Amino acid sequence: MKIKDVEKLTHTDRATLYYYEKEGLLAPQRTENGYRIYNTEDLSAIKKIRLLRSLQVSIEDLKALKNDELTLSSVLKNQLALLSSEEKKSQESKELCLKLLTQEETFQTLSPDQYLHPGEPPHQMKDFEDYPEELPQVYDPIRRFFARFFDYTIYITLWYLALYLTLRIDLQNRSFLYLLLDQMVTMALMLVVEPVLLTLYKTTPGKKIFGLRIEHSDGTPLQYHEGFSRTFLVLLEGMGFLVPLVSLFTLIISYNRCIQGEIQPWDKNIAYRIKDRNALRGVLFAVLCTILLSITVLLQYLYFMPPNRGNLTVEEFTENFSHYQKIYNLPLNGKRLKSSAAWESPYDFRDLYLPHHVTTPPNLTFTMKNGYVEAVSFDIDVRDTDFYVYHYGEYMSLISLALMTPEWNLATTREKADKLVDYFSWNSSSSYTMNVLGVDIDNDVLFEGFEETHNHTMPLRDVESNFYRQKFIASKYLP
Repeated sequence: MKIKDVEKLTHTDRATLYYYEKEGLLAPQRTENGYRIYNTEDLSAIKKIRLLRSLQVSIEDLKALKNDELTLSSVLKNQLALLSSEEKKSQESKELCLKLLTQEETFQTLSPDQYLHPGEPPHQMKDFEDYPEELPQVYDPIRRFFARFFDYTIYITLWYLALYLTLRIDLQNRSFLYLLLDQMVTMALMLVVEPVLLTLYKTTPGKKIFGLRIEHSDGTPLQYHEGFSRTFLVLLEGMGFLVPLVSLFTLIISYNRCIQGEIQPWDKNIAYRIKDRNALRGVLFAVLCTILLSITVLLQYLYFMPPNRGNLTVEEFTENFSHYQKIYNLPLNGKRLKSSAAWESPYDFRDLYLPHHVTTPPNLTFTMKNGYVEAVSFDIDVRDTDFYVYHYGEYMSLISLALMTPEWNLATTREKADKLVDYFSWNSSSSYTMNVLGVDIDNDVLFEGFEETHNHTMPLRDVESNFYRQKFIASKYLP
């Protein structure tokens, strides 16, 4: 029988039945949609509880009786002593306790019908006819969590896709403030879009995967303001607006509500139904999540690719150069390359007292073929200085990456590019030739009176003269 029938037969309201269930005194069966189904044993247990509660027996003692940790006789003796010690205890309760003791009843054999009053006073009766039917609910925290996770993943993927297509944003190196902005925009997107989906389809993509739908008790969809209110409460009480510790706390509370069969605050007066629990739905969820996460990873690799490929003009080369300067966060002492390939150097007071070869970036020389860049080179010639010579590995890396031809395997391209940048950072003052990503690199270095360190070359002391010469050239194949 349903909960509405139990309310009528036992004269016990729904909130009290939920309370008994939460305390472990009742354990009704559940249907797929979360309906409580009570049998005759449940009905008898409710009547026993109601009888003993009328004698002011505590919930703890009722639990102990149910688990055979106490006998009914011992509980009644204690209760009789308590009732006797209180002047305002009803004489009727005392007599009933004595009668039960005389009958030598046990909790298992207790027949409450012969002791309960057949009716209740009119002012204590509840109009159970007006009590609504119990709404179906899905008490499955795992399915509900992953359905929500999938929806959130869709929203964040759409946001990242919009960022990449409109602004070509680097998704891999987002600062904390930008990540916070991403989170806020994603929640705003969810708050606007999800109510529309619930109004039109009674479900969301994540819920659809797991066969879940949300509607009114009569099967009609929620109105937009109802869906908006529900989604807002989910974000507030279920996700804690994704504030790390708050979010963890709200997730734990929501999980416990599901486990204990309690309705979530955002699902009150709403029917939450499930179509089935087919295991293939989990497989579908895993496949679609993999696709969404792959899209995000693909966007990161696509962003890494040079903005311009193939034959490059000088302006396109400088755009590629600046692109990789941003990706690898190479400061170049505050210097930036303009579209004309001239250096844009903001004022720096160090320029007033540091040697020219330290403060001035190398002049880039372009070798052109049919109007396109065939090679880029620079020459360094420092003589008789008592100051260090800056290593030019950052410039070498950016020139090479700006000219590169990406491989079809984007992950391999990124891996080779990272290795190239790392190699130049440690070996910029060594002579070598190599070919990486379609770029022929020739670095010719000769110095005397210097000693090499990690990021610069220091002049030796007690040496009258020294020199440092470097010629770097990076060229690409032009069809």
